[in-house]
Amino acid sequence: MVNTRIVASAFLYHENKVLLLKRGLHKELAPGMWAGIGGHMDMCDIKNPRKLQMIETCYREIYEETGINRDDIEDLQLKYTTVRHVGDEIRYLHQFMGRLKNEIKPPPCDEGELHWVDKSTALTLPMTPSLKTIYTHWLENPPGECIHLVIVSSDGQDTTLVKL
Repeated sequence: MVNTRIVASAFLYHENKVLLLKRGLHKELAPGMWAGIGGHMDMCDIKNPRKLQMIETCYREIYEETGINRDDIEDLQLKYTTVRHVGDEIRYLHQFMGRLKNEIKPPPCDEGELHWVDKSTALTLPMTPSLKTIYTHWLENPPGECIHLVIVSSDGQDTTLVKL
């Protein structure tokens, strides 16, 4: 039997920094790795990634993990969807990008530690293959309206990025 894990996550940036989460070592998924801010989606959230439900999930997760309100975020948009088969799971990640109006002091977080990281040095941090592909592409390409599909091999060594 194959299980499904569906996640909505966001990279929030302000000027030349991005707010990242260093996942706690107690986490089942990607302990100690660096990630955006997000979490699992409810069944009602997954019907259409462009519709309000998925964006609402992302706003909810951002607030739960950081205390940041939607009014503090500009231009939150779905930019990437990744698919990866790991063990007995197919993992879907819907990655949003958004800009914070102001830099906040990272609050304590049950998921790990929040840090402001210089955009250009974030790639030196340990990230999952999916996030590394997304983040690299995001840095190298100007913002646009399109969404990209990222397919990652089960061993994480190969990625394919397709513009939708």
